[in-house]
Amino acid sequence: MTIKEATPFAIAALASLAASGAVTTSARAQGTDAGAGPVLEEVIVTTRRREESLQDVPAAVSAFSADQLRELAITNLEDVNALAPNIKVNAGRATSNTINAYIRGVGQNDPLWGFEPGVGIYMDDVYIARPQGALLDVYDVQRIEILRGPQGTLYGKNTLAGAIKYVTRDIVGEPAFNATLAAGSYGQIDMKLAGSRGFGDHVYVGAALAKLTRNGYGEVFADANPYQFNHVGEDVSDKNIFAGRGEVDFLWGDSSRLRIMGDFIKDTSNVRGGQRLNDVFGPRLPSRYDVRNDMPVNEENFENKGVSATYTVTLNDQWAVKAVGAYREGDGTTFLDFETRNVNQFNVPAKYADHQGTGELQLTYTGSRFKSVGGLYYFDGTAAGSFDAVLGTFPLFGGLIGLTQGSVGTESYAGYIDGTFALTDRWNLNFGARYNEDKKKARVFVAQFGGQIPSNMGVFDPTRLPTGVYPLGAPQSNYTSERTDNELSPKLGVDFKVMDDVMLYAQYSEGFKSGGFDMRGNATVFPGTVDGYKPETVDNYELGLRSTVLDGRLRLNATVFYADYKDVQVTTQQFVTVMGVPTNATAVLNAGKQVNQGAEIETVWQPVDAFTLSTAIGYLDAEFKEFFASNPASPGTIVNYASVTPVINAPDWTISTDAQYRFDVLGGKATARIGYQWRDDTSIAPPPFSRTSPTDQPAYGLLDLGLSYQTADDHWRVAVDAKNVTDRWYRTAGYDFGTTGLFANVSQIGYYGPPRTVTLSVRYQY
Repeated sequence: MTIKEATPFAIAALASLAASGAVTTSARAQGTDAGAGPVLEEVIVTTRRREESLQDVPAAVSAFSADQLRELAITNLEDVNALAPNIKVNAGRATSNTINAYIRGVGQNDPLWGFEPGVGIYMDDVYIARPQGALLDVYDVQRIEILRGPQGTLYGKNTLAGAIKYVTRDIVGEPAFNATLAAGSYGQIDMKLAGSRGFGDHVYVGAALAKLTRNGYGEVFADANPYQFNHVGEDVSDKNIFAGRGEVDFLWGDSSRLRIMGDFIKDTSNVRGGQRLNDVFGPRLPSRYDVRNDMPVNEENFENKGVSATYTVTLNDQWAVKAVGAYREGDGTTFLDFETRNVNQFNVPAKYADHQGTGELQLTYTGSRFKSVGGLYYFDGTAAGSFDAVLGTFPLFGGLIGLTQGSVGTESYAGYIDGTFALTDRWNLNFGARYNEDKKKARVFVAQFGGQIPSNMGVFDPTRLPTGVYPLGAPQSNYTSERTDNELSPKLGVDFKVMDDVMLYAQYSEGFKSGGFDMRGNATVFPGTVDGYKPETVDNYELGLRSTVLDGRLRLNATVFYADYKDVQVTTQQFVTVMGVPTNATAVLNAGKQVNQGAEIETVWQPVDAFTLSTAIGYLDAEFKEFFASNPASPGTIVNYASVTPVINAPDWTISTDAQYRFDVLGGKATARIGYQWRDDTSIAPPPFSRTSPTDQPAYGLLDLGLSYQTADDHWRVAVDAKNVTDRWYRTAGYDFGTTGLFANVSQIGYYGPPRTVTLSVRYQY
């Protein structure tokens, strides 16, 4: 269905939905007894950088409070797949803490340092620029907001698919304390503590800690090959995370507030286990998590930390100012075994580091007919890393090493305005624009080495080669380069209050993903990589309905959208021979035009006080229209590969539903819950220019069950939650280097979502 075909249908459908709520809404407006039935709780969000009701926001937004997240057993951002339509969030490929977030078929599949995401991740008002360590665990949170569609006006670059906001608990108020202890399958032991209190009326202090541990879903197995390192029997896909936040707030009267916050995450989990998807080297292991490997280290080691300060002041009834400053840094090491065997045929030790500083100044105006927010934004950050592609350790010949290392620094300036003007009591004009300038400077080094490779070698310094290791020709990339990109992202739309609780809206918006440099770029094969690649842009058209009908018992929101992506950034890989050396030559190309269109429906229905049914349905039609790239069989020949290139992580249908029944027992309140989410066929990690792959995930469904009990005074809560009750196997990520070339069938690996788990948790709060 094209946009021309979809638009009349969408307008008719939304108008029909609005009309269906007219009678009940009008009746309530005329004085229907408020006690006739339960009314859904109002949800307050800050999607437009000001507090307002979710139902007043003319955009595709989902929001969930701390109580809702707790009842739905949401423990980290990966669990939000069950909350909203057309989203996919999971751990990225072989890692356990790197986020892979997609909304409406757009995201970031390759977490290489310096690459930009398509979905922005925010903690409060601070943008988390890199995916490493961004798969946040949920503790001491106030709510999570999921914004679908381009957010270029208010949130800037790298939100051309949407944004996920993690909003921490507001500590200002009465003293509070909560402690949670959870135990479950695979030796899970989670401990969470949080508390806050005020000292007089002007100073508030809060802190939260989380220690999250679990044994592995799989383990390292031995085989007939000589095993170099003693990891046999050790866990893989386990969890060992220590995280915390501290905060102090200073208040001056009713108008000024300074909020200072620091946080850290230390993740020393073992590597993630993945199943080889072919039997070229003998039968694969039967478990989806067990592995064979010869890595010198079985543990990942990631650490992220940050500090932020937010100052807000209300100048008068109309004007307010907010200033936000933040600094974050992270680093990590990992070892990837691409052939998952006890022989070194394709191992990749890697290390990574980044830091970022951000500053933002906002000015908010709230008048009777006009509301707006404008501001200035600054970002300065550097991401750096290096990895070795170690290919073999043969007794006579030795082995091959492909070393890649480099860094990219980004300095970004932006100015923006976003506003709403009330044309009448029912019509609003919504507009916005953001101008962004990105300056990037990259240092890239790619070279090949050979010789007798030390068995325990990690990433090495090319200026201090180990004994017996020598360069194979000149470096294939060894350059420093700069580029500057400027983008203007406008937004224009209208919303119309059909009646007090029913709103229709239409909106056009633009967004972009920042241009940059490919840290793996091979300048010998692709000389153009020295100049980098351009920003990816999107034109998005959206129609929506936001309604609360049936006397407040049904919240029904719907959206249809059409998104036209240009200069799509696509990573290509070609195995070629350079100066007689087998080389994996990569390039990031602005190679495509991609069109994503679809529809979303979200409902929350509470027909009686004891029962709530929530449903989210997403339909997505995503495809490449143009994908021009060089033919690997005939370098220099440009071919349109759109017909054989699927859009990854873009299933046609995503459906989730959750039913909760509440009943009184032992003087308190119990809640029984059943949740189910279904996801259509999904392309996970196809090789270049191939429509299918062993990593493709057929359609699947996940069943969750829960039972909780909360005492009448709300101090104690006991819950049992079971996830993936049917123990469904489903791939969330993978690698596939194809069936031809130097690495034919070597690396076809699938990484799977969690198995069936059961958790018992006890929470105390006051």
